Order: sequence, then C-alpha cells, then structure tokens
Amino acid sequence: MMLPLAALSDAIARIASTGGPLLAAIRVGPNRHVTGLLCPGGSDHRGVIVTIDQSLPALQSYTVVLPDRSLVPARPGPRNTASDLATLHLDAPATVDLPEIGLTALGRLVVVLGADGDASPTVRLTVIHRFLRTPEGPAAVLDLDAAGLNPGSLVLDVEGHLLGLAAAGPNAEAMVIPGASISRLLRPHKGMPVPSHQGTPVPSPQASQASFVPDVGRRGWLGVSLQPITVPDQLATRVGQTSGRMVVNITTGGPADRAGLNVGDVLLSIDGTGVTGQHSLRRFLVEERIGSTVEVRLLRDGVLLTTHLVVAPQP
Repeated sequence: MMLPLAALSDAIARIASTGGPLLAAIRVGPNRHVTGLLCPGGSDHRGVIVTIDQSLPALQSYTVVLPDRSLVPARPGPRNTASDLATLHLDAPATVDLPEIGLTALGRLVVVLGADGDASPTVRLTVIHRFLRTPEGPAAVLDLDAAGLNPGSLVLDVEGHLLGLAAAGPNAEAMVIPGASISRLLRPHKGMPVPSHQGTPVPSPQASQASFVPDVGRRGWLGVSLQPITVPDQLATRVGQTSGRMVVNITTGGPADRAGLNVGDVLLSIDGTGVTGQHSLRRFLVEERIGSTVEVRLLRDGVLLTTHLVVAPQP
C-alpha cells in the first residue's frame, strides 16, 4: 500500500509535469522576468500569454521564453486593471490544453508553479491561508511571503485544476487572481476555457470586450504597485468612500518614493479622481499628465493625509 505522503508527493510531481508546458517567462528588464500562463490563440492560432497587470511594465514589445526555451516576440494585448490581469499576443502559434478551472476553500493544499528566466518550472506547496475582501469579491490569500513570489505563477489544486495566478497583495501576502477572471479576460479568443461546473458566473464575450483598456502610446507612471482594498467601516464615513488601493510595492526613486509614500498607504484619490473604479487610474495617467504635479489623498495608519507628486513617464 502506498503511504499517503508518497501519494501526495506523486500528485505534486504529476501537477508540475503537466503544468510545465503552460509556463512562459516574460522578460521585463536585465535579469528580470515575470511568469505568464501560455494559452491557445484564436482563429489565427497565435498564442496568448496572461500575467499580472501590476507586474508587467507597459512596453511596445516583449520577449517571451516559451517552455521549449525558444525566444518569441510578443506585443501588448488588452489589460484589465480591475482584475489585475494583462495579456500579450505571441508571434507564434500555441497548441496547449488548459486545465479545468476550479474553486478552492480555506485550508486546502495548493501547488504554485512559477517559471525561472529560462521558463523552467519552479514548484511550491502551500495552503489557502485566508480570504481577503476586495471590491472585485473574495480573493484567496496564500501562506507565502509576496517578497519571494514570482508574479503570474500558476496556482493549482492537488487535482490539477487551475485556481488562478499568484500576485502580490496587501501586507506582503501572496494572493490569487481567480481563474474565473482569466476566463472572462480570454473569452473573446476562441477555444479559451470557461469555469467548470462549480457554477462561477461568466459575463458574455461582449461585456468582457468592453472592459478592456489597451495600452497605447506613452503613459504616466506613479512608481507603485497597488491592490484594491476595502476601507475599514470605522474610517469609511470619515474619508467618504468604502474602498481604495493599497500600496504593496514602491519603485526606489520613482514619483511615489520621492513624494514620501509608504508601503501600506491606501490611495483614495488623485487630483480629486477616485482610484477605485475599474479603469479610473489608467484613464487618469494619460500622456498629457506626464510632468504634472498632482494631489494625492491617502490613508496612513488610519490618518487622512494629502501630499503631492509629479507624474513621470512609464519606464
């Protein structure tokens, strides 16, 4: 009889083996990359990569390392800041079968598959630590430190179902962008997965297309990574809103860093424009904002503050 731990070990190895062909490494700078999920394309059969929006710099083109270690150019596709997902279109076909999309529960074991710089798989085993309330709905939080996380890593249950992609969340935690959000982003492409029979609702392709905000031209940049968060009830009345965006990472020397923002600050508005709408911040940071000084309203340790920063061009 096989010992339970041996059976679990075999299951993890099997998941790593079957998930490896879905991993891609997106090069975003010298010795820097993020993991992407390789998906089949539409009618032109060209592949699509899905990754984390906040971790993907806005570039005119990208180089992607595929699972066979070949280098393929890619161009930016639709991005959805509300779900924190971005797509790239490959200049090469992709013939892959995506796993069934599943849901999870508190305490369940999950496997986190990332890609190193050569798109070789890396594997971690962890659990669903808790669920975080966000404006987009409950988000699973992993028992991992976001500092050591490769954004875009695949999160799968021990049966091999795709639960979503890993991303940096508030309080230096790693959270899961749900697989249902990936489906909604990809449904305009033929052959994309839909959530399994567990009943997750999926909007129509027309609604999904309307939510896209493609990146075109130069954009403004704040030098922060943000995560939607609910403002505590005892503060919501005082600040006049129930949600904001928490700063989870700051680029050294960037606009937010120079303005004195800290990790853990909650952005409420910029120049009177709320940052909680699906695409409000992206629409605000148009090219015309570059070089302008804007007023930032934020919460820090429960105290309402106002500061100013100068919008820089997206590096």
